[in-house]
Amino acid sequence: MSLAFIGGGLSASSSADVINVIIFVFAGFLSILIHELGHALMIRAYGLPSTITLQAFGGFASYPAGSLNRLQSFFVSAAGPIVQLALGCFIIFISPYLSTPEGSLFVPFSRYLAMISVVWSIFNCLPVYPMDGGQMLAALMGKKRQIYVHLTGVLFAVAFGLIGYALFGSILLLIFMAFFAWQNWQAFRAVVK
Repeated sequence: MSLAFIGGGLSASSSADVINVIIFVFAGFLSILIHELGHALMIRAYGLPSTITLQAFGGFASYPAGSLNRLQSFFVSAAGPIVQLALGCFIIFISPYLSTPEGSLFVPFSRYLAMISVVWSIFNCLPVYPMDGGQMLAALMGKKRQIYVHLTGVLFAVAFGLIGYALFGSILLLIFMAFFAWQNWQAFRAVVK
């Protein structure tokens, strides 16, 4: 549902618009699934079981808590964006060499898949907990410095939300980042107490 919203589902006014939204949703679903597979495969490389859950704006790969050390946690968090970015770059690289018939749905699908993969992988590396960048920062800082992880999350979420709104007029990004800022502020206050 959230992918349809981001893909322009509210402004779709023709059958061509609806088809583009459906293609966007499918490309987004596939990109997010590949992102989570990156996490899951890294977890499995450490000999642990993993399951993938997809939800609203992403998903997560779960594993038994407390099973990974800080370095392993960092690599598990980094694996998703790395695999997703590699997918996007691969599609961009091979697109000029593909021969597709005129009007093929593969053209917008591959364009959306590349765009979502590159943008989401970079966005997800922001040091805002619980996104992957925040998870990587938490792994680097350790449990004793979680206060700084959440404070960094608040600052980056507020800054990125305001910059995104000022440059692109994106109210959705502003709301998304405000939610993360609030979530990190609550975690910061819980650690301080």
